[in-house]
Amino acid sequence: MRKIGLHLRLTTTLSELLEKAIRLESPIVQCFLMTQQSNTYAPVTDEEIEKCKLLRPHFEAMYLHASYWVNLAGCRSNGWRALCRELAYAKKFGFTHIVIHPGSATGCESREHGMAALVKALNILLKEETEIKIVLENTAHAGKTIGGNIQDFKQLLDQLESPERVFFCLDSAHAHSFGYDIVDPEKQDIFLDDIERTIGRDKIALIHLNETTEACGSYIDRHAAIGKGVIGEAALKRFMNHPVCASAPVILEIPIVETEQEEKKLLDQVTAWQKSKR
Repeated sequence: MRKIGLHLRLTTTLSELLEKAIRLESPIVQCFLMTQQSNTYAPVTDEEIEKCKLLRPHFEAMYLHASYWVNLAGCRSNGWRALCRELAYAKKFGFTHIVIHPGSATGCESREHGMAALVKALNILLKEETEIKIVLENTAHAGKTIGGNIQDFKQLLDQLESPERVFFCLDSAHAHSFGYDIVDPEKQDIFLDDIERTIGRDKIALIHLNETTEACGSYIDRHAAIGKGVIGEAALKRFMNHPVCASAPVILEIPIVETEQEEKKLLDQVTAWQKSKR
């Protein structure tokens, strides 16, 4: 049975976050290593690392979401130092994957120059990093942003020196906000068939099954709780169980809720969906 888990917000330490994930019975987990309140990294002490090592066996996989300082498509400042720091921390704590937004061609003459900067950065990264899987996520934005248009990923794979070592995270809310209608079943099929043709289902390492409050083609990245957005439960269930997506683990990135019981209820709800046919 595929694994379905939660993105959890870091408030104090990573060990406390992992303990919460265990209480919620989340078999996989995703988080940032930086707190939203203070924009500081979680403590990386010997004691904290040992605590996390004891908790690590509870999870089949742990996904670190790179901070938004990382912008590998940027020509002026690409957050390379932050990425290297986060990868070093990730290995200490036992993360298996790092999820990265491809970035925006800030400081570049054109979007094409941004793509070239991204290719260069990834080629260097893939030579230096062998322990953690690199996962690029599709985005909601247009303009100079890379990765909203799925064709960007095909172009990227064609230019990388080791394309077999790069994987992708498919975010339903980002796809819809970018302009891929995943509510209409026929249009959802067209989008996912396009994924199959451009990158292949075997390259999808993770699904971010997210709802959004924003209209298709709005380019606005704003998530909503399952059942409280414009995509709807039926379309999300169909998306998750579509043959192109059905083998990938799922992470829910839900807005802040007041209680752990609410988080657990949403996780249980979506976990039950995999028992349903399209």
